Amino acid sequence: MIVRKEIKRIKAVLMDVDGVLTDGSFWLDSDSLEMKRFCFADRTGISLAQKAGIKIGLVSGESSPSGMAIVSRYAKKLKINDVYKGCHDKAKAVIEYAKKYNFGLSEICFIGDDIIDLPALKIVGLSVCPKDAHSTIVKVSNIVTKRSGGAGAVRELLDLLLSVKG
Repeated sequence: MIVRKEIKRIKAVLMDVDGVLTDGSFWLDSDSLEMKRFCFADRTGISLAQKAGIKIGLVSGESSPSGMAIVSRYAKKLKINDVYKGCHDKAKAVIEYAKKYNFGLSEICFIGDDIIDLPALKIVGLSVCPKDAHSTIVKVSNIVTKRSGGAGAVRELLDLLLSVKG
């Protein structure tokens, strides 16, 4: 169980994209168009957290050119400078991020939803997942949101962090 003291320590939130910021679905047309749906509430939560001084980063396993372009476009729109795309070693990305900003791993929160996120979730100070995450991820997460991925799970997490941090 996470206590207020542990939440207050968080300086940065790193998040997976597919299944966290999206519902994990994607659409393909008969050509090469790929689309993903993002939640506006999550976008607002990210903006509020950034204004409050919480650093935000994306760590995505997405490796298709169109999928990586979508992640880049989302990050640019939200002024998220730290983006790890095609990342299959998410713990390594978290460690690199921590070194870049001189953060301890205990000062980082990671939100993920599937097995690829497990190593990152195990090393951070606060591990979070949406309610519809894989059962293995639910078992290791300090917090399971009431909302699903792509439906406000990130906003719920960021609202909690902001309320505890004041």
